[in-house]
Amino acid sequence: MRTKWIVAGLSAMMWAAGCNNTVTIDSSSDAPRQMNAAPDLVAQSRPPIPDVPLPVGFELDQAKSRNFAAAGQRYIDHVYKGGSDKYAVARFYKRQMPVSRWTLVTDMFTQGDITLDFEKPPERCRITVFDGSLLHPTKVKVQLWGSGKVTTPSGSAEGNQ
Repeated sequence: MRTKWIVAGLSAMMWAAGCNNTVTIDSSSDAPRQMNAAPDLVAQSRPPIPDVPLPVGFELDQAKSRNFAAAGQRYIDHVYKGGSDKYAVARFYKRQMPVSRWTLVTDMFTQGDITLDFEKPPERCRITVFDGSLLHPTKVKVQLWGSGKVTTPSGSAEGNQ
């Protein structure tokens, strides 16, 4: 009786392990080979920053985030935590930011961190994807700031009075 439970448990584990992988066939070389490919991430329908997408499964780390608006410009410094692969997250932003009219300006990989700079005049947005903790293996830092002149409510440039 105990053997049946062991066999059933092992079978269930093997089935579950096989269901988590997406297999892609690479036929670019002479002999086709299997490659595991992570599925594309999907954007949240209502992200905290309306024109900056956020993958489903990521949440705001409120203790490490801040934002404010001043002189008609917004300043955002948010940290999000989630469980997706950091390379998949970087691909997500390269694909999703142009949907909100952001243009990729810089793409860097430095000491394990992926940094993507986007521009949508009069603002710039820096997305940094880096390793997190055991519970949230990937973190995303979103920094957004104005790149134009700061104006007063009357419309004149600050410091020209």
